[in-house]
Amino acid sequence: MNLHLPSVKADASVPIRSDGAGPPVFPGYTELPFDGRESGDDFRSQILLYLGLARKHKVLISAIVAVFMIGGVVATMLMPKAYSASTTIKIDRSVPKVFKGGADQETSYGDVGFYQTQYELIRSRALAERVATALDLGQSDFLGHPQPSLLKRLLGLNSSVSPVSDANDVKMRQAAAVGAVMGGLAVKPVGESSIVSIRYSGGDPSWAQRISIAVAEQYEKLTLDMRDAATTHARNFLQERLDELRLKLEDSEKQLIEYARKEGIVDADNKQPQVLAELQTVQTAYSNAVTSRLQLEETARQAQADDGNSLPQVMGDGLIASERTKLAELRAAYQDKLATLKPAFPEMLALRAQISATESDIHGQIARIKDSINQQYHAALANEKALSDKLNELKADALDLRSRSVNYTILMREVDTNRSLYDGVLQQFRELGVASDAELNNVSILDRAELPGAPTSPSLRINLMVALCLGLAAAAAAVWVIEVLDDTFKTAEDLEEGLRIPALGVLPLFRDPGKEKTAIAEVLDEPSSPLAESYRSLRTAIQFSTSDGAPRSLLITSARPSEGKSTVAFAVAANFAQLGMRVLLIDADLRNPSQHRVVNLENDVGLSNYLSGALSDSRPDPDAASADPVARMVKQTAIPNVAMIVSGPLPPNPAELLAGPRLGVLVTEAAEFFDIVIIDAPPIMGLADVPILTAVVDATMLVVEGAKTRRRIVQDGLKRLHFARAHVVGAVLNKFHAKHALQYGYGYGYGYGYGYGYGQGAEKYVYRQTEKAALNKPAA
Repeated sequence: MNLHLPSVKADASVPIRSDGAGPPVFPGYTELPFDGRESGDDFRSQILLYLGLARKHKVLISAIVAVFMIGGVVATMLMPKAYSASTTIKIDRSVPKVFKGGADQETSYGDVGFYQTQYELIRSRALAERVATALDLGQSDFLGHPQPSLLKRLLGLNSSVSPVSDANDVKMRQAAAVGAVMGGLAVKPVGESSIVSIRYSGGDPSWAQRISIAVAEQYEKLTLDMRDAATTHARNFLQERLDELRLKLEDSEKQLIEYARKEGIVDADNKQPQVLAELQTVQTAYSNAVTSRLQLEETARQAQADDGNSLPQVMGDGLIASERTKLAELRAAYQDKLATLKPAFPEMLALRAQISATESDIHGQIARIKDSINQQYHAALANEKALSDKLNELKADALDLRSRSVNYTILMREVDTNRSLYDGVLQQFRELGVASDAELNNVSILDRAELPGAPTSPSLRINLMVALCLGLAAAAAAVWVIEVLDDTFKTAEDLEEGLRIPALGVLPLFRDPGKEKTAIAEVLDEPSSPLAESYRSLRTAIQFSTSDGAPRSLLITSARPSEGKSTVAFAVAANFAQLGMRVLLIDADLRNPSQHRVVNLENDVGLSNYLSGALSDSRPDPDAASADPVARMVKQTAIPNVAMIVSGPLPPNPAELLAGPRLGVLVTEAAEFFDIVIIDAPPIMGLADVPILTAVVDATMLVVEGAKTRRRIVQDGLKRLHFARAHVVGAVLNKFHAKHALQYGYGYGYGYGYGYGYGQGAEKYVYRQTEKAALNKPAA
């Protein structure tokens, strides 16, 4: 027989990813393609997740909510009764006006700042002090007899309570009363209107009514007092201003009178237009005189330049015209007679004398006209000079009057300004006096508070609703903390996401309510049970785990003890045997063996003897069928086609025995005689056995206990397997309970599917069944 170690199936060239971004990616794992789910599916998944959490932790949630609800009832019983009384008032935006033509009231409610200011005034300490003083709360029983709580009334503790502060210390009691008034007061506007509700809540219904009304009344008085204070301040200010303006007006009038007396101004306003009119008249006359003088000057120059015959005055003179006609007639007659008479003839001499006299008369008249023109020119020149002198005189007078009137006008304007200011302030002072005498207010009380007939708090319904909300919030926080701290595997999806290896199957948790059979007995005796069906599903997954079908040698291990790997190993062996396959089950857990107890075999000779060489060195039993050491330690079980090699006596050095060459020889020889060899290995963490065992098998399967084994432990164990170049075909989720699966598919499949499909009740598959109890039960 050729001895050789089977080849390692894992690819040493494939790295193990551990980048911190997620769980490690081990060789042999294939990412699933995107399933194309839309956001609606994600939302549905989230809803199902929350519903699953609620179903999983329903006991915890119910307990927390119940505690809070009980706390709400207790708090309601401990809280004292409170009575509320409400007074309704109306706050106008401005004060009604009773002057300037009748009442005029602004009705704009858009100024939020104004009403917020009024609400703060109602809540102010100043108003609370006015209420406490008006009702004399420091001297009354307002603080001395608070209402006892419901629990105290139920227990009969209804005695009066001592006052809050010393009865003799009035100031302290008054301050406490002010604080109580402010603490129980609530101001609430009614919608968007100017109506405001003033509510006071206290332990005594009568005091609640009185304080609510007193707050409204004192607020009304406070607004009047504030307005009166403002009016008084305004009147004092206006009075001071009137006194100042009156003094200034008197001083300005005195200065005006003294200046007028000094400058001799009687009526500057009437005299100024007169001077200006006279100046304008002289100015016009002077202009006309200058024009006339220029015309006469031209005429006089023309008269002096020639004999004057061309002057218009000469040509237009009637006497000269008649004389010239006469002269023409005489000259004509002289010429006629000169033809017949001699010049020396007396008649001719007479005509010549008449002609000379006529010419002399014409020249004399022209001379007179020239002399007249010359006189008119000198007269016009004198007139122009006189008007020029008069104009200069009037200009000087006008400038002097204007110069003196400027200061007068300034003083007059100052007098008018001071008089206007004084009259305006005086009018405001009179109107302010009328308004203050009217005592109008923009605050009015509409409805006074009635005596409360029933307490308004505590409200059991409201307290229970608050307790319910707080309980749900606390339960959600508790569930969140538990889920955050719980990093175990609960579903096959958790295995694949956390380990990045295929999930070969899910094995439900089994517990017999009568404690009469173990899980292995259930698998063997009840082939139609859910547990048996889950193992058949696991067997099928193992058959398809490799391209060549089921591996010839399979190592079954777990990350930590008590995860059910021994039970899984035996059940898997039994399921393969049901297919007619020859199965060898080797108990390689040389530290805590258990397979011999499952089938009630003696553990005297087994694997440890073979690995240590004790079987080879000892003489063969004469009664044994074969002298082969392997054949000598293989024991047939009560299950057909299932043989077993027990662990044998516990050695002091299991790792050294497993590391020897005999283990590989054993597996190789067993694979020649059996269809499949299943090795029940010890846990991975803390031991060196499993990495040694993985070197001699074709495949390794990891068993993970659901809802118990922490992820980091399994991931570290899986890293050790791959560092040892183990061919991990997948993992199986053992001891699964539907209540730990948040998705409804698991609850439906393992609760309804198993119970309905095979007529079995799902009550056998209960959480927290230990493997130790199952192993201690004898097999059927």
